[in-house]
Amino acid sequence: MILNVLNNLISLLCGIGAGVYYFLNNQTLSALNIIKGIGLALAALVGGYIAFFILIWIFFIGVAFFIKPNKDYEKPSKFFNAVFVFWYSYINNFFRVKIKVTGLEKVPFGTRFLAIANHRSNLDNMIQALVLKKEQIAYISKPENFKFILCRAYMKRGLYLSIERGDVKKALGTILKAISYIKENVVSVGVFPEGRRSKTGELLDFKPGCFKIAEKTGCPIVVCTLDGTEKVHKNFPWKKTVVNFDVIKVFNYEEYKDLPTVEISERIRKLMLEKLGK
Repeated sequence: MILNVLNNLISLLCGIGAGVYYFLNNQTLSALNIIKGIGLALAALVGGYIAFFILIWIFFIGVAFFIKPNKDYEKPSKFFNAVFVFWYSYINNFFRVKIKVTGLEKVPFGTRFLAIANHRSNLDNMIQALVLKKEQIAYISKPENFKFILCRAYMKRGLYLSIERGDVKKALGTILKAISYIKENVVSVGVFPEGRRSKTGELLDFKPGCFKIAEKTGCPIVVCTLDGTEKVHKNFPWKKTVVNFDVIKVFNYEEYKDLPTVEISERIRKLMLEKLGK
């Protein structure tokens, strides 16, 4: 938010400054001079915006250079997580997203948990990470998301885990790593149990295997829903998009300890369907 406001403010000041400078140095206010002055002011405004935009991205890229691409990090970093969340906030505001949150008081901050949400957009985990920023969350993500150099650096430093959906053995390794994160009090874990983005907005069938993370650790399951993220690409840049983020329930271990993962999955999916209304 701060970076976006600064970007707009600096570009506005550049435009005003250029316009004032031009008119102070041109005593004749002819129609042509007025047009030239306005043109110069607009050019300075756009130039200032682009220049600051580039500086912001140089900062994020520069920080990423301090992350070793081939190192497997075992512990989180408060600094890099803060920059990561800051980046998420910048992107969120750049795309003109307004988040309305309910149920945040239910989240057991200070305790490692499994964060569950529906999946409609590439912005979903960014928004969830922003809302739940008091707790660092390592997300389980598809391998394709690790191919983007800048994203890969921050994801690796944030202890994100890649999961091969078509390879049972590798997928199991990812789940076991996520279990160790929570058992060893390293970081909380975020999962989208649909396994992929819903292109229609409807809640897809869940992959119950991800609930093994809770079953094997006894951690709370924080159930969230996102509504509206699928509209961002349609609305940008002309309209703001309101995204509703709701923490609908937190399942404590006593509530699910005697249930198989399939039933845990079904109960959580039913709750989400009731909240989303579809």
